[in-house]
Amino acid sequence: MNKYDELNGRFIKYMANLIHYNSINYDKKRRLKDNRFPLTLDNDENLESVLLTIYDLESVPPNLKDHITDYSLYQAYESLSAKQQQVLSFAYVQALNDKEIAGILEVSQQNISKHRLKALTKLRSLITEGDE
Repeated sequence: MNKYDELNGRFIKYMANLIHYNSINYDKKRRLKDNRFPLTLDNDENLESVLLTIYDLESVPPNLKDHITDYSLYQAYESLSAKQQQVLSFAYVQALNDKEIAGILEVSQQNISKHRLKALTKLRSLITEGDE
């Protein structure tokens, strides 16, 4: 085996290892993101949720209110401010991150994060109050 073949073999092995480990890291990051920000629409096991996975973007209502089937959650959602409802719709129906939502609404990313967290906290407290 000459020196050129040895060098070529080492380069191929290096590139294969590079691709392998980068794909592992990418998969870890994607799984972490999916676990950190699960969509409640993805957790529903009935037929409607299965049908929602195969959809035309134009046919899905952009408002989160149109996807809520639980009456107590719907009432709690209605008690949120219009801005909070809009932020939740962008985040959970259109799957936008805080930076993208901030660009659309022309406010800061921190403001979007604050509205989203405040809305989720309010929803959680209203629903747990109703269960008691």
